[in-house]
Amino acid sequence: MSFLLDTLPQCPGLRLDDLVRTPTTVVALLVSTFSSAACPRCGTTSDRIHSHYRRLVADLPCHGRILVLRLLVRRFRCINPACTQHIFCERLPQLLQAHARSTLRLSDAHRVIGFALGGEAGSRLADQLDMPTSPDTLLRRVKNAPDEPAPPPRYVGVDDWAIRKGHRYGTILIDLERGSVLDILPGRDGAALKSWLKEHPGVEVITRDRAAAYAQAAAEGAPQAKQVADRWHLLKNLREAVELVLVRLSATVREALSEGSAPVEIPPTTRAVEGSGGQPSAVLQAAVTPLMSATPTALEDAGTVTVSVPLSPRQQAQQTKRQLRAQRYERVRQLRREGQSLRQIARTMGLSNGCVIRYLRAEHCPDWNPGQQRPTQLDDHAARIEEWLARGGRNAADLYRDLRAEGCRAGYDSVRRYVSRRLGSSGRPGPRTGDCKPAPPEPPSARKLSFVFIRRAEERETAEQARLDKLRDADAGLREALDLAAEFAGMVRKQVAVPLAEWLVKAEGSGCAELRNFAGGLRLDEAAVAAALTESWSNGPVEGQVNRLKLIKRSMYGRAGWELLRARVRHAG
Repeated sequence: MSFLLDTLPQCPGLRLDDLVRTPTTVVALLVSTFSSAACPRCGTTSDRIHSHYRRLVADLPCHGRILVLRLLVRRFRCINPACTQHIFCERLPQLLQAHARSTLRLSDAHRVIGFALGGEAGSRLADQLDMPTSPDTLLRRVKNAPDEPAPPPRYVGVDDWAIRKGHRYGTILIDLERGSVLDILPGRDGAALKSWLKEHPGVEVITRDRAAAYAQAAAEGAPQAKQVADRWHLLKNLREAVELVLVRLSATVREALSEGSAPVEIPPTTRAVEGSGGQPSAVLQAAVTPLMSATPTALEDAGTVTVSVPLSPRQQAQQTKRQLRAQRYERVRQLRREGQSLRQIARTMGLSNGCVIRYLRAEHCPDWNPGQQRPTQLDDHAARIEEWLARGGRNAADLYRDLRAEGCRAGYDSVRRYVSRRLGSSGRPGPRTGDCKPAPPEPPSARKLSFVFIRRAEERETAEQARLDKLRDADAGLREALDLAAEFAGMVRKQVAVPLAEWLVKAEGSGCAELRNFAGGLRLDEAAVAAALTESWSNGPVEGQVNRLKLIKRSMYGRAGWELLRARVRHAG
């Protein structure tokens, strides 16, 4: 019994008169022993008792049972003649608030659950912990939580986040010194940020991305603060510039990275193309017959014979598409030379703006090479499949079950198509075209190459580094652009000690239009970029808090109103 009494709230002036236990509940009768109380309106102390009344208050659970406090408290008469409240109830501020139905410590426990889980999930957990309450009560206590005390911020990180992606956005402010959320503001145009900075004049450093709205708001709201551009965004913008360079020089890149396969040559005395029934086809007979009657000298001069085989209907359709694409490409460039804008060209040709931009950036007509075989999840199991085919396996369903047992995650259709390609129409292992060599693998796209380039040199694989070396050797202009970009990446990573002003001069004088545009953008934000190359602050903690904000917002099932979301995000837990 003494241990049970220790779990009851310790409040001076309350006496335990009775304790009743049931299988699910513990009811404690507490009687007030105060001889006087202060009027809540005028503050006058009175000892004139008017009457008594009972209050039922919920408290923290006790040994797996719900604890209910039955409080016997008194009403007093106010002895101040000027006070408008003649009768008042005595207060117990150390135990509960006025008109409250739960103790302070139970309210604090509910608030912690609400901060962690929100309303619905928090209510389900509270029921399991013998602290039952409604989801609305949890959310109300979260919204009414007092702000946590904190010193004035000095180092602030700023970024935007999507309230509703593509429609509405907000701004999040992070205390970089303590890693906590300072506030969330509506909009990302910088107006709310400017007002907030004016209310906090002690800010010394502001880290941000390269958005012009935030740069202007920081300059006007906190002119004394140093702005620092985020290094990740600098590398991102650099990668995009390198990708544009590789897209413009796509023909050079493709030629440098292609393995280069020679055309199929048919010696007249050793090779023939078979038609149906194993006999030479009519096309080959028409091509070879003149050679059979030629003299040995003429055959020796001819060397090899190139046979023109008619295209299949699918190949003819692909060739027609390529011709139409080449005509569109030339027409777009002609209209551009005539001075038409991108939008005018897009409307005239019936193309998208992105397609027009790709045609103008590329030196040659892009060719997407439809029908090329792409990497699949089954490539890692190629040896296993070849062994299964060599043993006479032909049922793709059996192979699918065996591969699934070995941990392969490919679907049945992928396995069936892979086996069909390997067997061909003959039912034997081998490509469908007999002894024809498979097409060489396509070189990586400009986007993939740009991601390989932006990685650290020690993180690249040997084959990736070899591709970059081939690109540098393929074209002098491309070598200059890649060297300049690599130098700036080293500056951002603090591996190369080159002043920003010196690099900007070299980039603006280079022959690469994409890097000149990139350098022009850096010129507009030169002070913040220079600070990013020397300061240790970055927007990394801000990005982490944005991810946390998204998790909180999505876990509230659409009930994330601004007030509730702000309270939960600002809570340190």
